[in-house]
Amino acid sequence: MRQILWGVVVLALAGCGKSGTAVKPGDEGTIVYARGADSKKLDPQAIEDGESVNVVTQIFDTLVAFEAKSTKVEPALATSWTAADAGKKWTFKLRGGVKFHDGTACDAAAVAANFDRYLNASSPLRSGLTETPYDFLYKNIAKVEALGADQVVFTLTESNATFLTNLAMFPASISSPAAMAKWKESYGEHPVGTGPFKFVSWDPKQKIVLEANAEYWGGAPKSKKLIFAVIAENSVRVQRLRAGEVHIIDGVAPGDLDSLRGDPACRLMIEPGMNFSYLAINTEKPPFDRAEVRQAIAMAIDKPELLKLAYRGVGQTGPNALPPTIWGYNSDVADYPYDPAKAKAAITAAGLAGKEIDLYVMPNPRAYVPDPASVGAVVKQRLEAAGLKPRIMSPVWEGGVYLAELKAGKHDIALVGWITDNGDPDNFLFTLFHSSAIPDQNYARYRSKEFDGLVEQAQREPELAKRTDLYRKAQEVMRRDTPVVPLAYLPNIAATRANVEGYTLHPMGLVRLKDASLKK
Repeated sequence: MRQILWGVVVLALAGCGKSGTAVKPGDEGTIVYARGADSKKLDPQAIEDGESVNVVTQIFDTLVAFEAKSTKVEPALATSWTAADAGKKWTFKLRGGVKFHDGTACDAAAVAANFDRYLNASSPLRSGLTETPYDFLYKNIAKVEALGADQVVFTLTESNATFLTNLAMFPASISSPAAMAKWKESYGEHPVGTGPFKFVSWDPKQKIVLEANAEYWGGAPKSKKLIFAVIAENSVRVQRLRAGEVHIIDGVAPGDLDSLRGDPACRLMIEPGMNFSYLAINTEKPPFDRAEVRQAIAMAIDKPELLKLAYRGVGQTGPNALPPTIWGYNSDVADYPYDPAKAKAAITAAGLAGKEIDLYVMPNPRAYVPDPASVGAVVKQRLEAAGLKPRIMSPVWEGGVYLAELKAGKHDIALVGWITDNGDPDNFLFTLFHSSAIPDQNYARYRSKEFDGLVEQAQREPELAKRTDLYRKAQEVMRRDTPVVPLAYLPNIAATRANVEGYTLHPMGLVRLKDASLKK
């Protein structure tokens, strides 16, 4: 691969991927990561979208972190921890000498203040924090106390099998209390953590610039600067990569795989993933509040055709709202067969023939839907064949508009997806479909006392075999109720220039750029 001379190359990266303000990446110590959409905010407690998470992960640390190649946790800001009182009290020993990017100390008081802000509406640091999409995962925390400067004690209302892995998730990232107090409502545009990179600037819909934290407790990053650039079109991102104008791209569309495989200047990365795409059916909207109608939708979708046409044969299909790479997957659950005649008969019998419905399709590629327009087109055709009249709605992704409309319940059916945050079945079944996740993550607005009871019990159950059985039963209930139609489980796919070293794909899809560098 030819070496890139950044003093000569000027990279024009636009929010639409066609034109816009030029970005000068700088010297050879700069890594340019191109993605399909911009971040929403950079306040870890206020976000739920992957584009925000990918940047936040570089800026912040959590008490514990996921290992490089697994879903197991390892020390991060905490060097050790112990559990007592049947798993209801956890004590964490903090790493000494760690400072936030603003120079203030990351001590026990700072950690306690972060969780107080997250869970206490009267926290003095709460200003501007109007949305906390993941707080329902942490509501079992009764209190967080600082014991001296280097110990933090969490007291839970009841034991929770996912407590430790949830602490490794991005919402539990530790921010500088001084920075939150200073920036108030605009803290999401001025993030300050302890992570390997510091925030520098944000040009909306264009780029976010980070610089290396040379004093990072885990060792200085291998690159001096990161640029997260927005290039909406999949094909344009691939073109820029092949031209040597960016170093890493995500959201690689299946149709671009062959061209990347044939380019010696690029490296294609494909690893097993922990994600899935699905149709969320708004169960609160008649007639979709009736299970038989939702089941007709499931029978109307030709999943093998969809996989072939919209996913180019990459990935696999299945019946569950849990990928087969996650433990607890129930392989005994049968998928609804593709039966267009039966689907049309059910739609007609329900008096829905010719009914107009709003089919929401995101406009930007996601790891679980690299080509959403194609997926939307195939789904629309199948629903039309069943007698419905879908109108494709594609609100912009930037600024959280698309997800905001789903939270407001404006959709009849919506194309969405999920990448695991912690590798636990709870992060799919509870996080996405428990009734307490309405409206933040439960876009199907699914309510089932039976399902809720199973996933709640699984959270409290310490024995893995019993938890597995509970999740298997929960998947059986979902198959019967059909609040969603799972479409595809995809591998993790990314591509880099051949001279990028130290960048690997995490099974959970985590983007970690601390060790990425350019070979000289």
